[in-house]
Amino acid sequence: MRNALLLAGVVEALVKPQTATLGLGCFWEPSETLLKLDGVVDTRCGYAGATFPDAKPDYNSVCGGDGNVECVRVTYDASVVDYEAVLDAAFAAAKPVLGSRQYAPIVFAADEEEAERAAAWVAKGGKRDDGLERRQFAVEQTDTFWLAEGYHQEYWQKWRPRYAALFALVGLQYADSKLDFLPPAADAACTVLAVSIGLLFLGERVLDSETTKLGA
Repeated sequence: MRNALLLAGVVEALVKPQTATLGLGCFWEPSETLLKLDGVVDTRCGYAGATFPDAKPDYNSVCGGDGNVECVRVTYDASVVDYEAVLDAAFAAAKPVLGSRQYAPIVFAADEEEAERAAAWVAKGGKRDDGLERRQFAVEQTDTFWLAEGYHQEYWQKWRPRYAALFALVGLQYADSKLDFLPPAADAACTVLAVSIGLLFLGERVLDSETTKLGA
């Protein structure tokens, strides 16, 4: 009976999606990069590591030095990819700012067991071509993760095509100012579209600005 229960626990651990919370610098790009790793089912941008973890943060407070770190919460299928492989991928994707709390390289462990695994991973050492070392990653234990504002989620997936469209519209209007080839209606449409993209940028920050507390 005991062996059956142990086996059931192992199976549950493998089937149930696991999470890793990682400080990797600005969270926009690593959250997109890690989503491409086989076995990763979701990534979310958020905050962790404040001295008072129950105090609700927002992007302004984090930038103001409230002690929180920009993090990526990685949800992964442990039957496909293990914790250490997620850390390896995170190490490759990280763009931390050393000396900055907000953009610090940190592995946030949910419990003592995860902290031990993270510490062992750090202790293995290793250096990237740009000089970043595993040993520069700290390990901190916390059971609190604050989901960042909605406009931070999937940032580059949303905004890369929008920025491309904005630059194309501005470029088209600049060329028209020199060559005068656009009909007035087309020029006006370009202006309306460019302004709309700018308003979308501002609107998302006003309307999608809530942070949500999640557990480990």
